[in-house]
Order: sequence, then structure tokens, then C-alpha cells
Amino acid sequence: MPNENKEIKNIKQLTDKTIEEGGILSVIYFDAIGKDKEKIEQLLVELVGRLNAEKDVVYCVGDIQRAIPLEGGDYSAAAKVTILTKNFPTLARICDNYGPIGIEIIKPNEIVIKQHEAQALILDHVHTISNLLKEIVERTMSPEERKKLAKILDARAERGKELMQKDEKK
Repeated sequence: MPNENKEIKNIKQLTDKTIEEGGILSVIYFDAIGKDKEKIEQLLVELVGRLNAEKDVVYCVGDIQRAIPLEGGDYSAAAKVTILTKNFPTLARICDNYGPIGIEIIKPNEIVIKQHEAQALILDHVHTISNLLKEIVERTMSPEERKKLAKILDARAERGKELMQKDEKK
């Protein structure tokens, strides 16, 4: 019992220190649906492991709920993941990349980010969404249409870089 109290105290100190330095403590909710009950539960366990390995994640702890049967022979399992990230952009990136079904920011009560961080965060989000849309669209296109789309997207990216560089020079 004394070791457990010491661990809890250390986690609380780590959490408080990280939040003081711009960290975010959140609870993120995930779900998985599939035919194989054990497999979807295991996928959620692996998800927690991947989240722990993400850059700028201080720690995360997952509470995996057992899969329940749905109509049609599928199963649904859920995970409640408490996660401490070093900053808000990390939390946003994780949400973009892993697609949770819900999120609750526990601490801090107010989040302040620098202008360049906000700009990078939004650009990362746009990049993620663009890649997703591109993948969806490409699956319905012929090879010629894919090549044409690739040229358009490359030209768009170059134009965006040019515009950003012009503004930076001003």
C-alpha cells in the first residue's frame, strides 16, 4: 500500500507539473465494432499502447470495456483513455489521427497557445482532412483521373507555399 500511495503522488506531481508547462489532461473515448469479440477488445488494448508511444504523450491509461453483442452478430467494445499530453497541438493531432468518438478536457480550465502553434495546428488539421478526402476520392477514380488529381494537388500545395513565403517576406 505505501508504494501505491507514492505512485499516485508521483503521477499527481507529474500531471500538475506538465499542466503548468502547457500540458493537457483529457479523457478520450474510442469504440470498435466487429464480428470477433476478442479481436476488437485487443484492438483497443493495442490502441492504448500506440497512444502511449506517441510523441509528446506523457502518459495514458486505458479502461477497456468488454465487448457487447449488437444486432446482426457484431460486437461493440469501448475504451475510456485518460491521457496527459505536453500541449494542445499534440492532443489535436491525436484526435485527428485516431478519430475518437468523444473527448473531455479535464485540466486546465483555460488553454492558451501561441499564434504559430495555432497556425500549425490548423494546417496539420487541414492536411489530415485533405489526405482523407484524397484517399476517398482516389478509390473511385480511374488511373488517368488519379494522375490529374495528383497534379492539381501538387500545384495547390506549391501555390500555398508561395503565398506563405510572400507573406513571411513582408
